Amino acid sequence: MEYAELLVRILKMKRQDLVVDWAVAMVVMHRAMRDFIRSKLGPDLVFVVLEMSLADQQERIRKRHKGDEAAVELLKANFEMFEPAGDDEENAIAVKITADMSPEDVVKRTVEMLKNNQ
Repeated sequence: MEYAELLVRILKMKRQDLVVDWAVAMVVMHRAMRDFIRSKLGPDLVFVVLEMSLADQQERIRKRHKGDEAAVELLKANFEMFEPAGDDEENAIAVKITADMSPEDVVKRTVEMLKNNQ
Protein backbone atom coordinates (compact mmCIF):
# COMPACT_ATOMS: atom_id res chain seq x y z
CA MET A 1 0.00 0.00 0.00
CA GLU A 2 3.03 2.27 0.05
CA TYR A 3 2.31 3.18 -3.57
CA ALA A 4 -1.32 3.99 -2.73
CA GLU A 5 -0.32 6.15 0.25
CA LEU A 6 2.08 8.17 -1.91
CA LEU A 7 -0.55 8.50 -4.60
CA VAL A 8 -3.13 9.76 -2.09
CA ARG A 9 -0.72 12.41 -0.78
CA ILE A 10 -0.02 13.65 -4.31
CA LEU A 11 -3.70 13.70 -5.28
CA LYS A 12 -4.66 15.58 -2.12
CA MET A 13 -2.07 18.27 -2.91
CA LYS A 14 -3.27 18.59 -6.50
CA ARG A 15 -6.93 18.57 -5.50
CA GLN A 16 -6.45 21.74 -3.40
CA ASP A 17 -5.54 23.68 -6.54
CA LEU A 18 -8.62 22.65 -8.54
CA VAL A 19 -12.20 23.84 -8.49
CA VAL A 20 -13.51 21.54 -11.23
CA ASP A 21 -14.02 17.81 -11.68
CA TRP A 22 -10.92 16.04 -12.90
CA ALA A 23 -9.65 12.60 -13.86
CA VAL A 24 -6.51 10.60 -13.22
CA ALA A 25 -5.61 7.73 -15.54
CA MET A 26 -3.82 4.96 -13.70
CA VAL A 27 -3.97 1.31 -12.75
CA VAL A 28 -5.46 0.31 -9.40
CA MET A 29 -5.25 -3.47 -9.46
CA HIS A 30 -7.26 -4.52 -6.42
CA ARG A 31 -10.44 -3.55 -4.67
CA ALA A 32 -8.56 -3.24 -1.39
CA MET A 33 -6.41 -0.51 -2.93
CA ARG A 34 -9.47 1.22 -4.41
CA ASP A 35 -11.16 1.09 -0.99
CA PHE A 36 -8.06 2.54 0.68
CA ILE A 37 -7.77 5.39 -1.82
CA ARG A 38 -11.51 6.06 -1.59
CA SER A 39 -11.32 6.17 2.23
CA LYS A 40 -8.63 8.86 2.02
CA LEU A 41 -10.04 10.96 -0.82
CA GLY A 42 -13.71 10.83 0.07
CA PRO A 43 -17.05 9.81 -1.40
CA ASP A 44 -16.78 12.01 -4.51
CA LEU A 45 -14.12 9.73 -5.93
CA VAL A 46 -15.33 7.40 -8.69
CA PHE A 47 -13.25 4.59 -10.14
CA VAL A 48 -13.78 3.60 -13.75
CA VAL A 49 -12.65 0.00 -14.07
CA LEU A 50 -12.12 -1.13 -17.64
CA GLU A 51 -12.87 -4.80 -18.25
CA MET A 52 -11.94 -6.76 -21.36
CA SER A 53 -11.34 -10.44 -22.05
CA LEU A 54 -7.76 -11.67 -22.14
CA ALA A 55 -8.09 -12.74 -25.79
CA ASP A 56 -9.35 -9.30 -26.84
CA GLN A 57 -6.63 -7.55 -24.82
CA GLN A 58 -3.96 -9.73 -26.41
CA GLU A 59 -5.22 -8.85 -29.88
CA ARG A 60 -5.16 -5.12 -29.10
CA ILE A 61 -1.66 -5.34 -27.65
CA ARG A 62 -0.43 -7.23 -30.74
CA LYS A 63 -1.78 -4.47 -32.98
CA ARG A 64 -0.52 -1.66 -30.75
CA HIS A 65 2.95 -3.19 -30.40
CA LYS A 66 3.17 -4.48 -33.98
CA GLY A 67 3.18 -8.16 -33.03
CA ASP A 68 5.69 -7.88 -30.16
CA GLU A 69 4.98 -11.10 -28.28
CA ALA A 70 6.96 -9.91 -25.23
CA ALA A 71 4.33 -7.21 -24.69
CA VAL A 72 1.59 -9.81 -25.08
CA GLU A 73 3.27 -12.14 -22.58
CA LEU A 74 3.68 -9.29 -20.06
CA LEU A 75 -0.03 -8.52 -20.32
CA LYS A 76 -0.89 -12.19 -19.97
CA ALA A 77 1.29 -12.54 -16.86
CA ASN A 78 -0.46 -9.62 -15.20
CA PHE A 79 -4.04 -10.29 -16.32
CA GLU A 80 -5.00 -12.55 -13.39
CA MET A 81 -3.73 -10.03 -10.82
CA PHE A 82 -6.41 -7.46 -11.70
CA GLU A 83 -9.63 -7.50 -9.72
CA PRO A 84 -12.76 -6.27 -11.50
CA ALA A 85 -15.14 -3.85 -9.85
CA GLY A 86 -17.52 -5.65 -7.52
CA ASP A 87 -21.29 -5.33 -7.91
CA ASP A 88 -21.39 -4.07 -4.32
CA GLU A 89 -18.49 -1.65 -4.75
CA GLU A 90 -19.63 1.93 -4.27
CA ASN A 91 -18.49 4.52 -6.78
CA ALA A 92 -16.89 1.98 -9.07
CA ILE A 93 -18.13 1.78 -12.63
CA ALA A 94 -17.30 -1.33 -14.63
CA VAL A 95 -16.95 -0.54 -18.32
CA LYS A 96 -17.10 -3.73 -20.34
CA ILE A 97 -15.05 -3.36 -23.50
CA THR A 98 -15.62 -5.59 -26.51
CA ALA A 99 -13.27 -6.29 -29.39
CA ASP A 100 -15.31 -4.19 -31.81
CA MET A 101 -15.11 -1.04 -29.69
CA SER A 102 -12.75 1.75 -30.73
CA PRO A 103 -11.02 3.92 -28.13
CA GLU A 104 -13.63 6.58 -28.94
CA ASP A 105 -16.42 4.06 -28.24
CA VAL A 106 -14.84 3.29 -24.85
CA VAL A 107 -14.73 7.00 -23.97
CA LYS A 108 -18.33 7.49 -25.09
CA ARG A 109 -19.56 4.53 -23.01
CA THR A 110 -17.53 5.69 -20.00
CA VAL A 111 -18.96 9.21 -20.15
CA GLU A 112 -22.50 7.83 -20.47
CA MET A 113 -21.98 5.57 -17.46
CA LEU A 114 -20.51 8.41 -15.40
CA LYS A 115 -23.53 10.60 -16.21
CA ASN A 116 -25.89 7.78 -15.18
CA ASN A 117 -23.94 7.32 -11.94
CA GLN A 118 -24.64 10.86 -10.70
